[in-house]
Amino acid sequence: MKKIFSLIALMALIVSCGGTQSYKIDGTVSAEGFADGDTISLGYSVDGASYTPESYAVIKDGKFEFSGNVENSKLYYLVNHKTEEPLVILFLEGGNIKATIDNEKNEVAGTNSNDIYTELQANLFTYFSQLQEKQIALYMDTTLTEEQRESVLNELQTLSEKASEVAREFVTKNVETLPGLFILVQCANMFDDEEFDALVAQVPESLKDESNNCLYSVLLDIQEQRKNPQDFSDYFKAIEESADSTASETPAAE
Repeated sequence: MKKIFSLIALMALIVSCGGTQSYKIDGTVSAEGFADGDTISLGYSVDGASYTPESYAVIKDGKFEFSGNVENSKLYYLVNHKTEEPLVILFLEGGNIKATIDNEKNEVAGTNSNDIYTELQANLFTYFSQLQEKQIALYMDTTLTEEQRESVLNELQTLSEKASEVAREFVTKNVETLPGLFILVQCANMFDDEEFDALVAQVPESLKDESNNCLYSVLLDIQEQRKNPQDFSDYFKAIEESADSTASETPAAE
């Protein structure tokens, strides 16, 4: 099953070491489009595009449940099995996890990773809602004067900078956790090369596991690209030369 997971980025764990731990996910569903008998799947995505369901739960009386064992923390998703749409990001780790799916928002809490990620979402929500409001005003309100448009643009810049600072602070404090690693992948461009290298160096061995995600590998790829940026000038030059050659060989229309 193929699905593109739009990870809004900014929208996650002191890593549990010492062997396998049990987990339980208690979920409630009140969102429109769901009914008793529908199925929720729990799974992961290795590359952000290919989703692999690992287990299933049937909704009964507006509730669903998953349980099992896990080593360390892992990045998972809850997915509407019928529509194949991702519902929420979930950090699977030992403990009791609460998942809420409703019309207002989807939320996961109950363990350290999910709690700190949910807190980040809450901290960013105000900025994102204001950014959306300002963007709508900027592009839809035709009565704005040039001076007013300039003022809105300045407000957008200020809000964006504040949201970026929240994300930067979160990564700096939580880079040794899976949520921190996840957000670092999304916000790598917020850090200069020296800062980025220092953060990557802090990633613990337990987060380098690629059994169900490749976040650490993505960071290494970003790091390599920064150190050795690809030069496509010769490639595009060859294309232009090929196009020029083809054009010169094409007989002129009589």
